[in-house]
Amino acid sequence: MTLKKVHILNMMLLISSIVISILIAEVLLQLAGIPDPVVSGWRNKRSDEETNQAGFRGQKFDYTDNDYVIVLVGDSQVAAAALSFDGLPERRLEYYLNRRVGKKSIKVFSIGGVGYGQDQELLILHKYYQEHRADLVVLWLTPFNDVWNNVFPTHWPRNGRPKPTFWIEQGRLQGPNEKMGEELGWSKFRLFALANRLFEFIDRDGEWEKHLPEAYKPISLYEGKICNDWQSKWDSNVSLIRDENLATEKSHYAMSLAPVSPRTRYGMDLTRLLLSEISDLAAKNNSGFAIFDVQLPEQAENICPEDEVVHLLNGKYYKTSKKQEQDNWQYIMTGFRYFTIPVAIPQWQIDRWDKRHLNERANDQVMSDLAKHLQPFVK
Repeated sequence: MTLKKVHILNMMLLISSIVISILIAEVLLQLAGIPDPVVSGWRNKRSDEETNQAGFRGQKFDYTDNDYVIVLVGDSQVAAAALSFDGLPERRLEYYLNRRVGKKSIKVFSIGGVGYGQDQELLILHKYYQEHRADLVVLWLTPFNDVWNNVFPTHWPRNGRPKPTFWIEQGRLQGPNEKMGEELGWSKFRLFALANRLFEFIDRDGEWEKHLPEAYKPISLYEGKICNDWQSKWDSNVSLIRDENLATEKSHYAMSLAPVSPRTRYGMDLTRLLLSEISDLAAKNNSGFAIFDVQLPEQAENICPEDEVVHLLNGKYYKTSKKQEQDNWQYIMTGFRYFTIPVAIPQWQIDRWDKRHLNERANDQVMSDLAKHLQPFVK
């Protein structure tokens, strides 16, 4: 046998060994069920006792024909993972509405998962209506993250958990790109799924850029007054600011950036279209529809309280405007039944690490005030 044939044979043996090893590894991973299948979308379950029939934290969907049924839709504010089960928003709202109305029994149920935007809210509400009814759908909007939750095909941060996502084409809502709970094709090959978890071969956010217009461009040169709050947070990674992707606007700061970028405008239009779909779905099922958000007190550590601020971050300048943010939300909410509930409790945060969610006292106050707004709906 010539040296060349021996070399070819050795290469074939090596390739065969690699292929066989890969097949054996794949079979073993399949048998072991490792890793878990990657599906589009999620639900945030607790124990069975704290999970309703839709798979969310909340009381079971148990009502009679005589009950007035309210579905509270939202994100982590509705799921309220840090609160006791009896302190859930649905439980406190139900309590206060029954106290105020008296003559009619009211039941409140939750559809809310951590990181939800209006896309997953719409899809899961479709599923709810397949087996249940509602007299009123109340959507808890979260201004600082709902828009980018809708824009991107993954959860926080970049290339987080995948989810069904809609997009705009010629002014009309299109999608979603996947079904809720659909297993993604590439995850069925367990070895690749495991490697992707370690090395992130799949760039869902990057691939989605084709649907998105231009993002905000920071100011390259600026000689006026600047605020170093963002840079200070970055240096110590306070509030996970290094996960704020300002280059793509997958950021809690995006809605306050000024002037409005084409991408933010697109996100606002997308959110309006999704809210319209939810409103139409509620109407088709003989339900009323209302939206509310919660106005949080000014953060004590806000060292730049002016209405317009230019922030320095890693050599770039970003202008934020409170008026711009308010105008953005007024644009989104035009035409909807919408109200804002201020938090009146001085100590409203969960703790020093969680500065975006309401503690039990603040949640109780907000649900009490929300009941006042909703009382006219109950007939």
